[in-house]
Amino acid sequence: MGNNQQKKYDLVFAGAGLAGLSLAYKIRQHKALDQLSILLIDQDSKDRNDRTWCFWTKKDSIFDSIKMHSWSALYFASNDSQKVSKIGPYRYDLIRGKDFYEQVLTFLRQAENTDITTESIQELEENDSAVTIQTDQGSYLGHYLLKSYIDDLEVGDSHFVWQHFKGWWIKADQDTFDTDQATFMDFRVDQGNETRFFYVLPYSPTEALVEIAILGNELPAHHSYYDPYIKQYIKEQMGLEKYQVVEEEVGKIPMTTYDFDQARTHRVIPIGTAAGWVKPSSGYAFTRIQREVDRIVEALLRGDLSKYQFKTDRFHFYDKIFLNAFLTHKTTGQQVFHELLTKLPFQSVFKFLDEEGSFFHDLKIFLGPPKLPFIKAFIEELRK
Repeated sequence: MGNNQQKKYDLVFAGAGLAGLSLAYKIRQHKALDQLSILLIDQDSKDRNDRTWCFWTKKDSIFDSIKMHSWSALYFASNDSQKVSKIGPYRYDLIRGKDFYEQVLTFLRQAENTDITTESIQELEENDSAVTIQTDQGSYLGHYLLKSYIDDLEVGDSHFVWQHFKGWWIKADQDTFDTDQATFMDFRVDQGNETRFFYVLPYSPTEALVEIAILGNELPAHHSYYDPYIKQYIKEQMGLEKYQVVEEEVGKIPMTTYDFDQARTHRVIPIGTAAGWVKPSSGYAFTRIQREVDRIVEALLRGDLSKYQFKTDRFHFYDKIFLNAFLTHKTTGQQVFHELLTKLPFQSVFKFLDEEGSFFHDLKIFLGPPKLPFIKAFIEELRK
């Protein structure tokens, strides 16, 4: 759509990832918001499977029709123990990026008052009445800019760690997998002074996504770094010799207690990863993003988008304690999740990570992991 004429929109989305597309999609579900003009700008055409979202939920959503698979039971393993459990009323869902993009973009391209363009944003300039967005193809004006990408991130004394990962979509030569059970976390891999674990997500008797996730400050120089770990895990822990690698995915997620609200101005509102919507202590984002998207839609329906603010409460302080405890080597991610997931029901942990429940439920969670490291982390964070 790129052109050299400056057109003004009510809402301009700088980045069309999960947050931006979810928000635009949900806005267009409401007739009362039909008058809002929307522009989505992204340098990527979103026509490939560049990522996968997995999340636990007990609610139906408008994205249920594109779920690739759901699991009713989860498996956890560490060097010390193993656990299999049904997780009802929760389920563990998987949505592929390509399926999400196809559904949302097909809908938005047919929607009135909605434009989508593949361009690279070069510069933003804000004044009292609008934000000017300069791209490599033209210039646009937005009454509000919803910004989902991060500029240079100087986290200062905030806690920060990358969760980086690589997954292989594999196909075995014979029936191998239980499609009702997913491996949620398996720590039986060399930890290398980091936190490393595997997911195994079978979606047919012969097919599964096998993925290693690593929490660390250093990102690998090349994607091949992960391959020996995945090969070894498939052979030794899964006992699988013959299989094909059908597809690969690689990515990274910032886990940080940085205050992203510092980047907010009157007309520029950060969303998604750029707003801190990724859960700092777990890296999970899909459910939190949908929750915040719904809050923005509610603000739009009230006509007071400028008053929307990402809520930080006691759970943000808990995230600080958690990251403090293992980033300063008071304990390890493996020790924490081993204690949590073997001593407590999965459902209780999910409830806590979803930031639901009472303060007494929170205490029950904190009595699960090694107590001394968390007490020390609590005192340090309280003094800041």
